[in-house]
Amino acid sequence: MRAGILLIHGVGCGGDVWDRMATSFRDAGFEVRAPTLFPELRTIDTPPPGLCDLRLQDYVDAMSVVAGDMEHQSGIKPIIIGHSMGGLIAQHLAAEGDASAAVFLTPAQPRGCTVFALSPLRTFSALLKIGRKKLPVTPVKIGRRGLAWGVLNGVEPARHDELYAQMRHDSGRVYLDLMEPDPVDESSVHIPTLTIAAGKDRATMPKAVRKVGQKYARSPVPGAFREYPGHAHMILDEPGTEEVTADILTWIEKVMPADKSVPASVN
Repeated sequence: MRAGILLIHGVGCGGDVWDRMATSFRDAGFEVRAPTLFPELRTIDTPPPGLCDLRLQDYVDAMSVVAGDMEHQSGIKPIIIGHSMGGLIAQHLAAEGDASAAVFLTPAQPRGCTVFALSPLRTFSALLKIGRKKLPVTPVKIGRRGLAWGVLNGVEPARHDELYAQMRHDSGRVYLDLMEPDPVDESSVHIPTLTIAAGKDRATMPKAVRKVGQKYARSPVPGAFREYPGHAHMILDEPGTEEVTADILTWIEKVMPADKSVPASVN
C-alpha cells in the first residue's frame, strides 16, 4: 500500500476548506483524511466554555493520533500537508516522526522564523480589539473584514460570504501560542519536506515562509521550497489551485514513488 494523505486546516477553518485539493488527491489514488479539529468545541456559532482551555499542543496531539491511526491502517506513515496554522502543526509532527513526507502550505512559523509586518496585524485586527489580557479566556473568530482583506484576497469576492459562513471560533490561547510559537528542531526532521509560499499572502508573509523553507533546507533530508507569486494565503481554494495541487502530486511522486513504501533519499 502507499501512504495516505492527512490534511490539516488552519486557524478558524474546518476540514471542508480542503475540498478542492482533497478531491484531486483522491482522484490520484490516495486515501485522504481532512478532519476538523475539535468540532464540538470549535463551533461556527457561539462556542462552549471548554474551547478556551485548548492550546496549540492539543491540536498537535490530536493530529498525531490521526496520523498514528492512518499508519496503523496502511502500515505506512501518512504524508502530512498543513495549511497556515496546520502548516505549523505539520512541522511539529514531522519533527516528532509522525509523517513519511510533509508539505507546509503558506505555514505559520515556528520560533526563529517569524517576522514583523503590518499586514498580519490588519488581517487579525479582531485579536487586537480583544486585547492581550482578555485573549486567553476569550473565544476568537476572525473578523469579516480581516478575512476578506488578508486571507481571501486571492479568492473571487462573490465567494467571500460563503467562506466566512464556514469560519469557526478558536481558543484565544491558541492564538497566543501562534504569536509566541515554540521552536521546531529541524535536525529532527528526517523526511522530505516541501515549503510553499504565496507572493500575495497577507497572513503568513512570504518573507517569513521563505525563512521556514531555509530552516528545513538545513534538515538531514534537505527540504524543498516553492513560491507562487500570483497566489495569496488561501492558495488551497483560489483560481489556479489545481495547478498547485498537481505540483504537490509531482513532488510526492518524486520523493515517494508509488511503487515504494518509503521516501526516496532525495527531494
